[in-house]
Amino acid sequence: MTDHPSVPSASPNALANGLRVLQLLVDADAPLSATEIARRVGLHQSSASRILATLADAGFARKTGPRSFAPDFGVLSLGAAAVDKFDLAHRPRAAMQAVADRAVGHTVALSILWRDQVIYFLRSSSRTEPRLFDAEGWPLHLSAPGMRLLLDLPEGDALTLLDKSRQRFGWAEPGPAAPGSAREALDQARAALDHDCLLLDDWQAPGQRAAAITVDLPGHAPVALSVAGRSDLLDPDTVRLVLHAGRRDVEAAMNQQSH
Repeated sequence: MTDHPSVPSASPNALANGLRVLQLLVDADAPLSATEIARRVGLHQSSASRILATLADAGFARKTGPRSFAPDFGVLSLGAAAVDKFDLAHRPRAAMQAVADRAVGHTVALSILWRDQVIYFLRSSSRTEPRLFDAEGWPLHLSAPGMRLLLDLPEGDALTLLDKSRQRFGWAEPGPAAPGSAREALDQARAALDHDCLLLDDWQAPGQRAAAITVDLPGHAPVALSVAGRSDLLDPDTVRLVLHAGRRDVEAAMNQQSH
């Protein structure tokens, strides 16, 4: 019997640290040095340098100067190839367009809550093709789908996610009704929930309304359907009708095409 050499594998800690460094590079507004990365992640500088060298060899990080690093095109390639593997990115397209046609002048979106951020799988408006996948990042307290999904979580978990979002994006108050704290955000959102729909007026900007409803899709991360636009274009009751009809359409589309 021939003995086969063992294949070394990365430790869970090494993999986790590599992913943390990569996420930090993606989130940063400017290139970062190994020293700064080590400080933020809590690693020794030599460990951070080795991780960056590995990421650079794999095409996920690139040097932008003698000591600075930024994401490389491998991140884009990996993300673009992965998007189509999620059925939320393509199955409900027709249903989403139908929602947009009912809410002329508004933007409609299908989103999930992932950790402390909202990922928009589809965005559309009337007479335009749905836009696929948007993970640019948006403060949770200003996101109608994000707040609607937070209301279904235990209060402690929801407050923790709002605090993490604040650390990541800050806490803007662009509209006169925008909450000033995580507690206010939850309390005001809970008071604005009616017939399973969350309507937020003047949170994102004066005269703007964003509304959201949860979508029941077993086997998926928590999903929400949202509608956003000028508050004088549709009255609140019509917005709720649009959201309920849209939820039925999206659920039917997903169930029909998944068999």
